[in-house]
Amino acid sequence: MRGLSRCKAARTLIAGLARERGGAVAVIIALSLAGIIGFAGLGTEVASWYTVKRHMQGAADSAAATAAAALAAGEPDTALDGEAKSVAALYGFADGSNSVTVTVNSPPESGDYQSSPAVEVIISQPQTARLTALYMRTGPTITARAVALADTSKTGEACVVALDPINEPAMVVSGSTPLNFPGCSLYVNSPSPSALTMNGGATIHANIAYLVGGISGSGVTANNGIYTGVNPLIDPYLNAAVPAYSGCDSNGYKMNAGTTDTKTVGASGVYVFCNGLTLTGGSTLNLGPGTFIIDRGQLSISGNSSLIATSGTTIILTTSDPTKACATASISGGTNFQLAAPSSGPLAGLALFQDRACTDTTASNSLTGGSTQNIVGAIYFPGEPVNYAGGSPVGGAQCTQLIAWTIDFTGSANFNNDCTGTGVRSTSLTGGRLVE
Repeated sequence: MRGLSRCKAARTLIAGLARERGGAVAVIIALSLAGIIGFAGLGTEVASWYTVKRHMQGAADSAAATAAAALAAGEPDTALDGEAKSVAALYGFADGSNSVTVTVNSPPESGDYQSSPAVEVIISQPQTARLTALYMRTGPTITARAVALADTSKTGEACVVALDPINEPAMVVSGSTPLNFPGCSLYVNSPSPSALTMNGGATIHANIAYLVGGISGSGVTANNGIYTGVNPLIDPYLNAAVPAYSGCDSNGYKMNAGTTDTKTVGASGVYVFCNGLTLTGGSTLNLGPGTFIIDRGQLSISGNSSLIATSGTTIILTTSDPTKACATASISGGTNFQLAAPSSGPLAGLALFQDRACTDTTASNSLTGGSTQNIVGAIYFPGEPVNYAGGSPVGGAQCTQLIAWTIDFTGSANFNNDCTGTGVRSTSLTGGRLVE
């Protein structure tokens, strides 16, 4: 019996040890899992911090280049801080918000350009440690720095800008088309080797040609140089907004058979054409000063018809129904399209403005009115392509900007840059060359 009792006691002791061992294993597994989770969290957060760093560096580069261009254009040092910080804010790094600090120094306080006409931008933001808090008390502070040199030898207002940053042809000139804008410059944001594509016997004569990518074909001449590999141009109308509106003042408006009409805005300052505005058959529509919105459909002018709006008018193409396509433009040859933008107010300088939310890159916007298509101000299609052929602006004022996602020139066009008092925004952002 005593032997049996001893065996029973031994078995009990072994079972107890087994239980203790299982508990120890559970603790070890728990600690291991915590470590595994921590390392996984560390990898995820480090990846997110790397993304922030890249985005922040892009913001610093653009902010420094913009401020340096402003310096090259003769703006006072006191304005450079605001120039740089406003650009950084567009990238989501607003000084004083979300613990972001944006420091602007001109001249730079470090590096090789401390005695040069240059601008230094430093952006920093502390990061929050979450899963990595197992290993770190606090997250890192991410910092990006850029220095841009004010290059006065290469400044020049751009009057033709292709905004598309994708690696594809963004400006195409075909046939025997001659383009002349010796008083202003062109800018193409695409990094493609054929960002500007010249087909057939097409020619461009500009003040300066700036390309992020390159040129395919020949026929481009510039008074003050052709520059490739430059920094992308920041959209000068990036914060322009479609004003609030509701309802329709006209629905499916159409004129033909030589008729004449006049439309003016009411107390709201806005007149809304829903589902298109069509002029044909030699008809004439006069628009007074103010904002005219075309909500869906098309602005269509053909058949020797005329649209006259030369007293400070903005025409906006948009849609109030996200399930329906934005309004587009179709201005045919032989029509008389006279449009002059307001010189002040939130839409200053904008003559024909397609809503930034319109991003159908297969849409058709055709402005091919030729020599009787005269627009003072900006033709602004930031998200869609434009097919263009046009003459000189109204009254010889010589101020037309064409800024679009992509541009396809299919006929001759003349641009100039005598824009004093017209309200258009500066596109002279090319005088800032990144050096650090």
